[in-house]
Amino acid sequence: MSDVLKAKINKRFVDSAMPPETGDTRIWDIELRGFMLRISSSGRKTYCVKYRVKRQQRWMTIGEHGLPWTPEAARNRAREVITEATKGVDLSETPSERVKALAGKGGLVIAKAMRDATIGQLYEMYFRDGPSDKPLKRESSWSVDATSYKRHIKPLLDDVIAKDVRPSDLAAWQRDVAAGKTSHDIKTGPRGRSIVKGGPSAASRGMRCLSAMFSWAIWREILETNPCSKVQKLRDNRRERSITTEEAKKLWTVLDEAQAAWVIAPHYANIIRLIMLTGARRNEITELNWSEVDIERSRLVLPPIRTKMGSQNKSRTIILSEQARAILEYLPRLGPYVFMSQISGKPVLGVNKAWLKVRELAGISDVRLHDLRHSFATFAVEDGASLYLVGRALGHANASSTERYAHPGDTAARIIAEKVAERFAVGRE
Repeated sequence: MSDVLKAKINKRFVDSAMPPETGDTRIWDIELRGFMLRISSSGRKTYCVKYRVKRQQRWMTIGEHGLPWTPEAARNRAREVITEATKGVDLSETPSERVKALAGKGGLVIAKAMRDATIGQLYEMYFRDGPSDKPLKRESSWSVDATSYKRHIKPLLDDVIAKDVRPSDLAAWQRDVAAGKTSHDIKTGPRGRSIVKGGPSAASRGMRCLSAMFSWAIWREILETNPCSKVQKLRDNRRERSITTEEAKKLWTVLDEAQAAWVIAPHYANIIRLIMLTGARRNEITELNWSEVDIERSRLVLPPIRTKMGSQNKSRTIILSEQARAILEYLPRLGPYVFMSQISGKPVLGVNKAWLKVRELAGISDVRLHDLRHSFATFAVEDGASLYLVGRALGHANASSTERYAHPGDTAARIIAEKVAERFAVGRE
């Protein structure tokens, strides 16, 4: 039999809540009636909502605790479900079921309005309902899409009727963004400002955002086609840079010196070291949770929501070398996150600013933090690792991504050429 409790469901409570030995525990929120946290004996924590539609009691699972479902996000979703239920709309129904239900109440007008939505209105619906429809899409990916929309899509396409958009319209938009038409200067605070440049990379990101939005609208039966699928995408000219062995040694020394002199804080130095030693993505390390660290087996195990393999519902295992393990063993456990701000209780921010200081001191000002991941792949391939194994280590879903990351230097290529030449030369001896 399940235990029934009441509490204020917030992050502190959810993180500290312990699983029952058997069955599950249901904790009802004292602020929003119907909102509930369910904890299974396995430790799984899931947000749910109980409500009534047309006098019938319904249950809806919102999602598992963790990004994007924080307690506040889950409560907001529960409040939305309950509010819509008072109007006779059941958000747990599939889109087609919902349209039929609306039609039975003269709701064809509402359905038609959805199909006549502008791209701006479609964006609002997508970012409101999309996270519950696509629970494996990472919060950082939603954030990138939101920024891309506001900076490069909204200025040019916000008022366009979505169903009327043609591939030629999007091709023209892509050219405009690539040419810098959406570049502008944004004031971000009393002293802060952000320079938005546009360019080919911005156009590519914007096109991916639009395509995802149109695909979602098709799934929701709002639209029938995705015009992005017929647009020739821009060639990806992203610059890839791997550091040399000498640069890597100097970088490691600079990190030690910068940390000792408090040019950068110790947690920033350790974040950069772990990226170098594991080939992990920046957010995989900065947002690392102690529950994802398995010191005994020398590995990190990231849940699907935290990886780019999340769309395949796959967790990602990152193997720790002795050096990487030693760094994590040395760190104090002050909260749920490995690198946690003692002010906000959330993962630390500012690692990019710290990296800018470090790379200048190391004399590699053209190297991005993400290039350390490329360097991990390059070093591994130069040392004889197969692309398959390197791809496994980097968490790539396909080999083409690994090929783009790994750039063996001239020395490795020369060794291969010499070995092949020796094979051909055998016939002349």
